[in-house]
Amino acid sequence: MSERKGVYQEMLRQANSISQTSGLTPNGKHTNRTVLNQIDKDTDRTSLKHSSSKRTFSRRELRRVLRAYSQIDSDVGYCQGMNYIVATFLSFVSEEEAFWLLVVVMNEEPYNLRDLFSEDMSGTHEILYIAEKLMKQFFPKLSKHLEREGVRSSMFVTQWLMTLYTSSFPLDFVSRVWDSFLVEGWKVVYRTMLGLIKHAEGTLLHLSFEHILHYLSSFPGKVDGQTIMQECLKIGLKTKHIQKHTENWQRCSGTCSQGPSSPKKICHLDSATLSTCSTSTRGL
Repeated sequence: MSERKGVYQEMLRQANSISQTSGLTPNGKHTNRTVLNQIDKDTDRTSLKHSSSKRTFSRRELRRVLRAYSQIDSDVGYCQGMNYIVATFLSFVSEEEAFWLLVVVMNEEPYNLRDLFSEDMSGTHEILYIAEKLMKQFFPKLSKHLEREGVRSSMFVTQWLMTLYTSSFPLDFVSRVWDSFLVEGWKVVYRTMLGLIKHAEGTLLHLSFEHILHYLSSFPGKVDGQTIMQECLKIGLKTKHIQKHTENWQRCSGTCSQGPSSPKKICHLDSATLSTCSTSTRGL
């Protein structure tokens, strides 16, 4: 615990200092006044209405956590989507605990969310590729129907996956997903996606382009968490399936992936500190 004592407060102090000066950090990276202004804008439009949350929190808490993280990881700074994840954390844990939980899930195995929000969004491209391949593998009939109607999976699963379901699904459902994600990692995210698609498949097969998009836009708000998670467990997704598509992505992209399957840690915290922080990831 000693490694992280006072770190959160120092990151907030740095953010406040930037707000009052020219805006650039000492290393001249992304964490400048523009990033802090974007955090303020997104905080103001982030819904805090979670009737089933264990604790109430303010926009000020949300803003402070995001501003502090932008200081400790100036390469990423802030990206839209992180606000929903932190808002979910604050529905269960204190402000500083939410900050350290964000540090862990962004940088540590088996989570590695950091490249979802990097400037080149390499992790996002990877997970969308894997998601599309898994859809074709497990739901070939539906995949062909969506293709005929001109609907790509990225048109609806991007928001699901980039925010790990925190932006539009009920908190009860989100908490069930995250309880499993914190233990198992990305396999849970893909399995949940397949469970949602399985639940909607019967309806989607009878809809045309515009009706598909309309249905999917309202679909998250109608989800029953317990029902979906039970359906997810019936899907025969194996780690080898994900690994196969990950390896294919790496070959197709011609790069050594630094996405969700291969973490790239921030330089500000050493492994001992991150190990200490990891205790915060249990019991969300």
